[in-house]
Amino acid sequence: MTEALEDLNYDFNYNLFLAKTMLTLLHNVSDRQRAVRWMRKLAVCNRTIDEMKLRNDFMYYLVMNVQNGELRPPFLDNPPPGPLPPIAHMLPGGAEAMSGPDGKWTDASQLNEQKPLLYQHSPDGGAFLAAQPIPRCGAFCYLAVVSRSPKSP
Repeated sequence: MTEALEDLNYDFNYNLFLAKTMLTLLHNVSDRQRAVRWMRKLAVCNRTIDEMKLRNDFMYYLVMNVQNGELRPPFLDNPPPGPLPPIAHMLPGGAEAMSGPDGKWTDASQLNEQKPLLYQHSPDGGAFLAAQPIPRCGAFCYLAVVSRSPKSP
């Protein structure tokens, strides 16, 4: 139990260090200030293991935003007062686009938001990817090799 807490805190502190180091990549001063507010908010979200996991998810996405040089939802707004909401509800195409607890995308006609780019460019509309298991931790890698017949002159 304490080892899990230590791991969660280590991950958070590492990502916090990365975010602080890369903060200058945000050219807009108000974005920097908002990112700092988020970092302060996330630093106090450590009452339960579930809250710490959620905090780490937010921190990971914040680091990715800072690294890209621009803030995206949910970091366009100041952090919410009180406990953190589930992150899926705050990300673009979040909970509205999910079909249920399995996290598979619904049919495109049922979506309020746009499907991920990978699903848009997939010949089957993402059906293959939606059927694949998604790891709880680690990475998911998808590689496709497509052969097309040469065009005849």
